[in-house]
Parts: sequence; C-alpha cells; structure tokens
Amino acid sequence: MKKPEVKSPPPGPEAKPELLAPAGSLAAWAAAVEAGADAVYLGLKEFSARAFAANFSLGDLTRLVPLSHDQGVKVFVAFNALVKEKELPRAAKLLDALTRIQPDALIIQDLGLLRLIKKHFPGFEVHASTLTAVHNPAGLKTLAGLGFERAVLARELSLKEIENLAQNPPLGLEVFIHGAMCFSISGLCLMSSFLGGKGSLRGACTQPCRRRYVCGRKRGYFFSPTDLDASRLMGRIRTLPLAALKIEGRMKGPDYVARVVKAYRLLLDAPAEDMEAALAEAETLLADSLSRHRSTGFFLSAQPAAGLAPHQAATSGLFLGQVKESGPTGAAVVLRAAVQTGDRLRVQFKNNDERQAFTLKELLVDERPAGRAEAGDRVGLSAPFLLSQGDLIFKVQASGSEDEALSSSLVEAFQARPPSQLKPSPRLKRVLDELKPSRSRPARTGGRPELWYRLARVESLPGLEPLRPDRIVLPLSSANLRRLSNLKSKIGELYSRIIWAAPPVLFDSSDQAFRRDLAQAIKMGAAEFMVSNLGHLPLISSARPGSRRRFKVFADYRFNCLNSQTEAQLADLGLAGVTLSIESDEENLSRMLEHPGPIPRLLYLFGRPPLFTARFRPAELKENVPAESPRGERFRWRTESGLTLVFAEQPVFLAPLLKFTAPAGVKAMIVDLEFDPRPLVTARLVHEAVKSGRPIKSASKFNLKRGLF
Repeated sequence: MKKPEVKSPPPGPEAKPELLAPAGSLAAWAAAVEAGADAVYLGLKEFSARAFAANFSLGDLTRLVPLSHDQGVKVFVAFNALVKEKELPRAAKLLDALTRIQPDALIIQDLGLLRLIKKHFPGFEVHASTLTAVHNPAGLKTLAGLGFERAVLARELSLKEIENLAQNPPLGLEVFIHGAMCFSISGLCLMSSFLGGKGSLRGACTQPCRRRYVCGRKRGYFFSPTDLDASRLMGRIRTLPLAALKIEGRMKGPDYVARVVKAYRLLLDAPAEDMEAALAEAETLLADSLSRHRSTGFFLSAQPAAGLAPHQAATSGLFLGQVKESGPTGAAVVLRAAVQTGDRLRVQFKNNDERQAFTLKELLVDERPAGRAEAGDRVGLSAPFLLSQGDLIFKVQASGSEDEALSSSLVEAFQARPPSQLKPSPRLKRVLDELKPSRSRPARTGGRPELWYRLARVESLPGLEPLRPDRIVLPLSSANLRRLSNLKSKIGELYSRIIWAAPPVLFDSSDQAFRRDLAQAIKMGAAEFMVSNLGHLPLISSARPGSRRRFKVFADYRFNCLNSQTEAQLADLGLAGVTLSIESDEENLSRMLEHPGPIPRLLYLFGRPPLFTARFRPAELKENVPAESPRGERFRWRTESGLTLVFAEQPVFLAPLLKFTAPAGVKAMIVDLEFDPRPLVTARLVHEAVKSGRPIKSASKFNLKRGLF
C-alpha cells in the first residue's frame, strides 16, 4: 500500500505542541478561542462520539470555520462514531459537504470511513481517534501506512511510554492532558451497549462506570475514574515532540472550557524560570472549573492507585449537599458551597445513580425567595422533577457563564454571518452508486457455517475433541505453548486446527514477550492467527522473514466492523477474515449480508465478552465475588497480563443468527468460552443448542433484537 504524503509532519524537538480545546457548543467554541486555544475540535449533529453534546450543523460550520481561521485557530471535526451499513450514504453526503467547508482535519475511528475518505475525498487531513486504541509503535506504523496524519494516543499510557513512542514517530502524536477519563481503554468498552444498546463507540455512552456497585459487603463507585490533570507535569510534557495537547470536555460549558484553556495556555507558554508562578495561577483556575476529583491518571504509573475514586460520588461538579427532605415543590438541602439562581445543577439519584441536570430558577432561604445562598444555609431548591431524600446535588455551571460567552464579539460575528449554501459535488452520485448493495443475491452454501471454539487454556482441548470443532482459538502465551508441547500426542488432528489469538492490547512492557511467543508458535507450525488491534499486524508480518509459509490472519470483534467499507479496508490490509461487530443489530447484519464480502465473515455466537478492558485495577473488588449494579446486573472480573477484564455473569447467545443459513461469505460462528467458569460443560450445552436451533435460557441477545443506537 502506497503511503500518502503527510500534510502535517511530526514537530521537531523545538516545536511547541498545539493546545487543542473542546467545543461542544457555540458558547464553548467562543470561550476556547478567546482563552487562547490553538485549535478546537467539535462534532456534527451526526456521527460524533459525543452525541449528547450540542454539536453543530453544516450551516454552522460554514460560519464557524472561517471565523476560527480569522483568529488563527484550526478546526478539527470529530467524525468519530462507528457507522452502520445503512448510514454510509449519509456519511458520504456529509463528507462531500465538508470538502467545501474545509476544516483542518477530521478525527475518525471507523476504518470504513477512512476508506471512503482516501478513495473519494482525499483532500482531508485525517487523525486517528483515541478510540482506535493505539498504544505501541506497531500501531503507529499501521496508521501511517493507512494514510492517517496524526494519532490520538490511548489515554492509558504512561509518560515514559509516550516518550518512547515520540522517538521518530511516523506521524504526529496527540495526547490528552486534562478532563474525564474512562475506566475501560478507549475503543474497548462494550458495557453501555450491552446494558441498553447505547454504544459508547457511537457516542451514546450512558456511563455505567460511574454507577455505584456492591461487592460483598462493600459499596462504592469501583469503576469510576478521577479526572485527568497533567498541570503539574507540564514542565516535562511540553518538551516532548508532540503535535498537540488535548483537553477533554465536549459536554462541558463555556466557563469550564475557558478556565482550563487559560490554565494550560499559561503552562505551555511560561518561561522555565516562571513555571512555579504559572502553576500557582493555573491551579486557581482549575480549582474553580467544577470538575471531579483530579489525578495525574496513568502518566506516572501504568496502574495508578489514585486513578479511581470508589468512595466519591461519580458526577462532576461542585458538591452542594444531600437532599434532607423532599416534597412536590422542592427539596431541603444544607449547602456545602454557595449557589444562586441561574446556576446549572445536576442531581445524582440515590436509588439508581442516574443523573439529571436542570437550571435553578427558584431558591428559598428561611422560606423566603432569594437570588443567592451561602455555604451553611439550609435552603429549598425547586427542580422540574421529583427529588428524594438522599439524592446528591452538584453545581456544574455557574449562572451567567453561558450568556457571557454568547455575548462575545466572536458569537456576534457568527450570528451576523449567513450560512453558506452547500450544493452536492458531481462526484457524490458516483460515490453513492458505489455504496448501493450489489444486485446479485449472495449464493448460499447449503449448510451451516463452521463452529470455532475459543478457549482460555490448552488443557481443555482433549475434552473438546468429541464435538469435532472446526477451529480452536487459543490465547498466544508462553504458558499455552508450553502446555501444548506436552499435550500434542493427546489431541491428534486438533493440533492443526489451532488459531493463536493476540491479546487485546500490547503495551511496550509486554511487546518482547509477545514477539518471543509468536516466534515459538511459528516454530511449532502455527500458520493462523487472530488479532484485536491494528498494532498486531506489523508484528505478525515481520515474524516471517524468509519463510515461504503463508499466514492467515483474522480480525476479531474488537475491530468493530459495522459496515462493508470497513470489511473492504481490512481486506486491503491482507486479512483472511473479519469478525463482524458483536454490537451489531439484526437489521445491520442483514444489510451487510445482502451482498458478498471481500473476505470471509465470522459471527460471534456465544460468550462472555469483556465489557470493560482496563489498565486500572480496582483495589476494592474481590476477584471471586461478583459486583452488582443498582439494577441487579452482576459482573465478575479477572486480571491478565496487567489488564482488568470485567464481564457479565449473563452470557451472550445470539441464537437468531442460526436462522441465517450459511449466507455467502460467512465462514464460521464463534463460541467464546475464554471467560466461562465451566468451558467444557458450556461447550456441550451450546453444541446441543446449535444442533436443535433453540436458545439458551437467561442468555442475552445483546443488541440483536433491541437495536444499536
């Protein structure tokens, strides 16, 4: 694959990185620009990984982009949600319109979008979202080969790991320095989708990591991270050859954006001798930014002890107090901090930990209407919904901050400028014609797809033999390779049916061990592999120099393949097959299977997939004791190779897939027993269910029937 010319080469050691700020609304955009951001990132009303932000229309961007450029500020459009098959034409129309708006870059995660852009809209500079989970040099190499000009690194990297990646990178690097963190590694979270069909990778995350859970006798916010704050590390960070330093917060208001941008502008620009004074001023700004408790995240440790806040309420903002009494007209609260009418408040409900915000319009002090109350006052708060005793109240935005931002000269210039009309380009019809499903119906093979079984340990192989599995997927580890040598004579022809699976992520600390295991597996005759990340591909291809053996490499469900363009992109990378997204719904799968795929398709049929894949280690949890949510959902967890894997007790069984009788291109269905407590017993149960075509009681159908939002 020919590597395209890079528009924005990585900065040299003397270059100062861009300060990149969030703009989730018009007011936040104005606040970011006026506070000194070098660039802003924002989303459209569609295909944004922050679907609940205000976001912008195309007409808005025809005004906002040139106004930003007049201020010397770049605009990056976050086109970073996964795209369903039926949404591809709409995505193409938006891309076509954006070619005339000319933002400075697009931020994407969907490889299908990347293919559309590079083939039909090559004028865009494209940045790889943090949702691509890039965390090692091999991943950067793959992204550069695909035509990305910048990579937004995984937020789970330490400063030392970032410094290593910043040594002669093949593309620009962007690093988060402030804002909310996720418990799961970005791009590897299925929890919100599993619990209600609202996929985090499509911008609809319901933040299940912020809920309160019970584990044994302990109760707490075990999966709730602190907010990231790298302010005290800026003296070191700003010297790295990075393209940009990024502030998270497209759901935040203008006051927050202004304070945080001003703080980091100070720290980025201050001479070394003035750094202490700049830090003191920055700390004052950040302390009033109404965020959660802050920590340095992973920067100083790959497993930060202070990165989680299990004993603190999970919402952001300034804690005002707990509801003491409630009634139909409001609630009584003893204030921990001052509040006034017009403040934006958020309630965290005691019974289910859900959160809801409102603007405070009525305030009583000593049972009399007041405009303001101070800490220590017992007040009556009026909300547009019912509050209950024990609910927690937070201030998330100060009164007047939105109006102040909207009264700026930038907003006035925006409102005075009429939006431009955007007519479709002549090429759009050609693009849309290409995206139409093939008229030829896919041929059917007349039988069922193969069954592939995924196991955790080699020792289970002999017990699987009576089921005559077509393939067995095993984690590639030194322990499994060692045990396999001892069992080779007992498993017979199953030996030749093994597919070795790479781990979900490979940080620098585990890179050499994986390379050794890979070399050993190849020496033992391995020729088929399953990968979870773009960073795995160069490692496998470089492990066969001089070998005439042809490897087959399959993509597992973590490649998040929701559309045919992603399939085509993976085929271009030389993959032998792809597991379609485990989050997909029946309508989307049916649309994809209407036409043949460029490579064989695999379907995830059964298993307990990790819903969180994290580098955090929750010290409050016990490994053999389930954690239960306020809704009664139960989860277990384990640690492997430095990762915390959290999965539901309830298995997934996508039984309706059995009705898809061998459509063209579906090579196999996968029975995933890697996290099953009794893999061989479950294997027989699933085998019988597949033969009879019956569901398994109490199993989840994931999004198959309810849909993926």
